[in-house]
Amino acid sequence: MCQPPAVVDRAPWLSRVLLLWLDPLFRLGATRRLMDNDVWQLEANDTAEKLSRRFLSQWIDEQARRRRPSLLRAICRTFACEIGCVAAMSVGYSLLVQFQPHLIQSLLLFMTTAVEESSAAHGYWLAVLLAGVSLLSVTILDSSFFVTAKLATNVKSVVMDLVLSKSLRLPCDAAAGPGGAPPGGGDVITMLAVDSTRIFVGFVALPWLVVPVVALPLLYTFIGLAMGWQAGVAGFVTLLAVMTVGYFCAHAAGHLRHDLMAVQAARVKLTNEIISGIRVVKMHGWETCLQARVSHIRDAELQLQYKYQFGSELNAIGLLVAPTLSLIACVVVHVVGLGHDLTPTVAFTAMASVNIARLPCNLFAFAVMRVTEAWTSADRIATFLAAPTEAASTDGEAAGFRTESPRTGAACDGNACDTPRTVVAIQDGSFALRRPYQDLPSSPTSPLPTFPSPTSLCDVNLAIPRHQLTILVGPVGSGKSSVLKAILGEFHLVRGHMHVSSTRLAYASQDAWLQHATICSNITFQPDDDDLDQAASSMHYHNVLLACQLGPDLAALPQGDRTVVGGRGVNLSGGQKARVNLARALYHREADLILLDDPLSALDVHVAQEVFDQGIRGLLANKSVVMVLSSHYHLLQSADHIVVMDQGRVVRQGSFAALQNSLAELSSGRDCVSSTPPTDPAPMPRLPSKSVDQVPGNSMEKRKFPSVQALPCNKRHPSDTTRLLHRESPQVAWDTYLAYFNASGWHGSIVVAFVGGMYVMSQGLVVAADAILGDVTSPSTLWLYVAVAIAGVALLFSRGLVALLVNLASAKTLHSQLLAAVVAAPIPSFFDVTPVGTILHRFSSDLNDVDSRMPTSAVYWLQCQFQVAAVVVVCGATLPWTLLFCVPLAMALGRIYTCFSHTSPALSRLAAAHRGPFLALVTEAIQGLATIRAFGQMQLVELRGRQALDKAQSYLLVQFLASRWLQMRMDWLSGGMVTIVAFTCVWSRGLISASAAGLALTYVTQLSGFLSRAVMGQAEVAEHMTSVERMVEYISLDGEGQHRIHRNTAQDILDAWPQHGAITFANYSMRYRDGLPLSLNGVSFSVRGGEKVGICGRTGGGKSSLVAALFRTVDAATGSILMDGVDIAAVPLATLR
Repeated sequence: MCQPPAVVDRAPWLSRVLLLWLDPLFRLGATRRLMDNDVWQLEANDTAEKLSRRFLSQWIDEQARRRRPSLLRAICRTFACEIGCVAAMSVGYSLLVQFQPHLIQSLLLFMTTAVEESSAAHGYWLAVLLAGVSLLSVTILDSSFFVTAKLATNVKSVVMDLVLSKSLRLPCDAAAGPGGAPPGGGDVITMLAVDSTRIFVGFVALPWLVVPVVALPLLYTFIGLAMGWQAGVAGFVTLLAVMTVGYFCAHAAGHLRHDLMAVQAARVKLTNEIISGIRVVKMHGWETCLQARVSHIRDAELQLQYKYQFGSELNAIGLLVAPTLSLIACVVVHVVGLGHDLTPTVAFTAMASVNIARLPCNLFAFAVMRVTEAWTSADRIATFLAAPTEAASTDGEAAGFRTESPRTGAACDGNACDTPRTVVAIQDGSFALRRPYQDLPSSPTSPLPTFPSPTSLCDVNLAIPRHQLTILVGPVGSGKSSVLKAILGEFHLVRGHMHVSSTRLAYASQDAWLQHATICSNITFQPDDDDLDQAASSMHYHNVLLACQLGPDLAALPQGDRTVVGGRGVNLSGGQKARVNLARALYHREADLILLDDPLSALDVHVAQEVFDQGIRGLLANKSVVMVLSSHYHLLQSADHIVVMDQGRVVRQGSFAALQNSLAELSSGRDCVSSTPPTDPAPMPRLPSKSVDQVPGNSMEKRKFPSVQALPCNKRHPSDTTRLLHRESPQVAWDTYLAYFNASGWHGSIVVAFVGGMYVMSQGLVVAADAILGDVTSPSTLWLYVAVAIAGVALLFSRGLVALLVNLASAKTLHSQLLAAVVAAPIPSFFDVTPVGTILHRFSSDLNDVDSRMPTSAVYWLQCQFQVAAVVVVCGATLPWTLLFCVPLAMALGRIYTCFSHTSPALSRLAAAHRGPFLALVTEAIQGLATIRAFGQMQLVELRGRQALDKAQSYLLVQFLASRWLQMRMDWLSGGMVTIVAFTCVWSRGLISASAAGLALTYVTQLSGFLSRAVMGQAEVAEHMTSVERMVEYISLDGEGQHRIHRNTAQDILDAWPQHGAITFANYSMRYRDGLPLSLNGVSFSVRGGEKVGICGRTGGGKSSLVAALFRTVDAATGSILMDGVDIAAVPLATLR
């Protein structure tokens, strides 16, 4: 669906500042479920392309200035104006809140003044000023978050675009990971899913680094004026001491964060390997072993997570209680040290100042932790950006980010290599794998190590003739594919010379790489519908389909060539994937050098012959073709030039006639290299023997190719079988919360009651201490206040640690259940229809929400909730009349929250749903790096990536601004409550004591800081619970074979089974998923024990399906398979496999 254009850039200034332009979205969200096209696009200047272009100039300058450039420094210079604006607005808020204690002091003096000495009008003017200062200060602060949201979103876009661009320019083996691990897993996904989010949150926390620095010294200066400078200094020193301890806790946790993220990357990498190779894992019965390996890494991760969260919690709780401890110090010095009486005016003026300091202190802990995490993540990404690229940067480019050349190496001197008859020439060339970026130092400030890499090709002398077919043959591991990778520039030229005269390449990889797109789009590399229709209607496109023998296969698919195939081509057989992969190379006829890496190995002999004759020798007759051949050696007679490889060297090369005797060594019999190709029992439509370029124009009419008209080219909407994110319900169900708490090992209700009880007791002690403070008239009362306050502080620590332990226990159980459920999920109905990136999203972003973000958000939300409850209780107890005025405020609060509660979860789900496609696209692109670079399609992939990124970021921005919209309106309601309490105090002069008025005023002025964050915190916890919800959705997946009930085979039979290995297929039929045609239809045959059976057949004939049936990766539709007389459907899967 197409998103509407951005409206914020056309909104009036006041609407932008007050976020009024979001009102229509909330009204819509309250009436129906939000859809994709309800959220606006990003502004033109906030797109990834514009932002990256803006950033790269600063990044180039940063690289030129320093040997180890800083990513954060370049970002700060790029967005200096936005950061300056946020800082200025934060300073403005900090200055305005200083007036609140002054006005409260004036009001309390007014309350203690006789009626005849001061008129009521003076009190009402003070109340108006207090209300005005409260409203104006929170409006300035909330408006700053609009700038902060755009800043943080833009920074995240830049970081993710940098990682995507760099990933496309890494050497294939470096992108794959150390040891040749499967590409697309581990660090790159972690950087995109976790590190970018941490940088985003770090910039969101920026205002709360500024506010405490400005506000706290001014507040304690005022306390010193009211209570004596000694008391002010004592309070400030106490505050600084606690904050210093918290800083060191945060600093230590920051160091742990680096190790924690490395372990997370290792876990995600191994999980990605399991998911990518799930067929091999299941068929070998490796699930339990690999789950144990992941669990071992997870245990190490949780140990680090506990230390990290413990340090973070100490920091957060310490800063929470720091104002209380500083107030105790101020009171003790004022009363005991200076010997002054503590009047209600002085006590509550100091308390008001300390309460104002409470929110900056709390959020300063959040800011320190998040900025520390952002710094660590930026260092990781800077190390990644320092990795060597697949080609050297051109002038004016930054670190290889905009390089398109696929080849590297030293050119040959003179005419030694470059001749008119040679398209590729290598002299004494030795090639090696490039060094993977994981071997770089963990810190960008560490020196780069230098060490050699083992060579893959040694002393190669090779000349590829122009406009001829060259076939590379040799034993397995002899270096045939490495020669193609060297020509593509994926291998590093260690010594010697290489010259490639062609600038336009086409490449078919050995392992077929398909995008998550239609078959037509996979062949043409055309993402746009109009261009795709034009390409699909061309005669050349249809000739390619015929040459690759795809006509019958497309006719059998529901949408023809518009059928969407998964990122791994999961809807196609191995032979079909290989032919689509080859069709891509044949389609791009502008290429004059075509590299084919064993394109026929997955094809049967007859289809291979047809593809070779019509495609490689037909359409590519006038092209320079280099093809690796590991089977079908009868085709060697058609080669113009043959190269024999062994142990990374060229041992022989020449024509077929010259090498025929030595070629016989490649096989055990002469049949494979005989001059007579196999006969085809079923003739297939043939293209003209001439190249397409040689055929006259009138011979290309469709009447010459009647089968072309029969090829399906369906222009209906593509059939997308991808599993979509469940998001029917607008709110998180209570069952999700119970599932989360039950995962802690205790019943969810007991956990909720216990934690809630601790919060009630601790908050009650804090309120009691504040009430006692207003009536301190003797040393005994003072020490009672100190004792109650310290008891409350102790409970504050205890409740936070209990909440942390509950979260870690739940996170451990949820991951174990998630991993077990995913590994046990069926291949056809889950893995074949779910992109790898979507599954990895559960194990990366979603799990990170539960591990790291949930504890902080939940604890802070509970603190704010109980603080708001304390405000209501105190105001109701001291000024009962205010409860009457609270009714309309509560109704407005309910109406606002209703709109928000319906809209915010929908926005969260939309944001999560559009994060997955970007991660899936990056995973898919890294898997096909060599193909993308060979075709020069990096800019196209970047364009698709930026489109997906912009779409994801548009939802993220609106999701974040939705919370700011709510916060601003909650703060306005809090300002209304301040107005009510202030006017009620003035009206009640003489009816209530100054202590009661001071307690009510000091509590209500902190409502603006806690009410919005209590409501937003609930939304944030609900957002994190959507991550739990998505995990629970996967945990509830049906395992393999659960939808069919089989009787169990007796254990005594299984103990002696199997004895002979006799297999019987009895009228066996199978389909991969409901609604699909049968892949095996009524198959019946028997195999005696000990027999060696070869299965042959045409491509798509069901050969692989027989293997799937034997291993029960797909359940039977009808019939049975007996092994030694036992129905394998009744045998446990682990035993069978």
